[in-house]
Amino acid sequence: MSAVLAPIKPAERIWVVGAINGDHGALCAVHRKLAERIKSGDRLVYLGNYWGDGTAENVIATINELLLFRRYFIAQDGVDIADIAFLRGASEEMLSKLQQIQFAPNPGEVFDWMLTRGIAGTARAYGFDPAHVQSIMRQGAHAISQWTSQFADSLRRHSGHSALMSDLKHAAYTTDGRLIFVHAGLDGSRPLTGQTDTFWWGGSMFEAITERYYDCARIVRGASQTQVGLQEREFTLSVDGGAGRGGVLIALALDGQGKIIEQVTSGT
Repeated sequence: MSAVLAPIKPAERIWVVGAINGDHGALCAVHRKLAERIKSGDRLVYLGNYWGDGTAENVIATINELLLFRRYFIAQDGVDIADIAFLRGASEEMLSKLQQIQFAPNPGEVFDWMLTRGIAGTARAYGFDPAHVQSIMRQGAHAISQWTSQFADSLRRHSGHSALMSDLKHAAYTTDGRLIFVHAGLDGSRPLTGQTDTFWWGGSMFEAITERYYDCARIVRGASQTQVGLQEREFTLSVDGGAGRGGVLIALALDGQGKIIEQVTSGT
């Protein structure tokens, strides 16, 4: 399990970027502002939901923009590859499951469920009509396996996309234990290594946290189904500005205790 958790060295400033949801314009706007502010010694954590339900062009461009900015960040003097982390969001969890959907007990029902949560944009991004895929999901394991193979091929044709998927972490934490970074949820009664799928679907558990989690000063998440905007509480911080859904993308610089030092958004 530890291989899917990203240790982050403590720093004076740790930048976090909320859920992007395939919003290419918002991501570019935030990246322009970050490029002016990020300096040597800073860390950078993306909190998930890179793929989204936008247009095919925007979804592909969003992933390419992430890859370009990662290259830019790592090229800075004094920056180590471990100073940047990408968390797996609900969109990425679905994308991973989609590539193995032939093994699901009811592939058609699973895909229908994914459609209600934004997988259509990701399917279109790699050249597939969601309605056609929906019909394939009811044609049996052989037809579905052929489709997932085609989908994987399409994903690989976009340089770096599969590599990014394989590099995603379930959560991140500072090695002094003061900060924890998750996508959407966290079960306060379980350790990080015992969260199962809570990171993606346990938003209500995150919102119920009112006590300190181990020695952690603050738990930071990037996506919320119910609370759009910056939500700051004593032990938690939610950073979902509604990007890709008519809102803005939020990025924050946090100190070692999770206090907000600086905030930028994709808005003016």
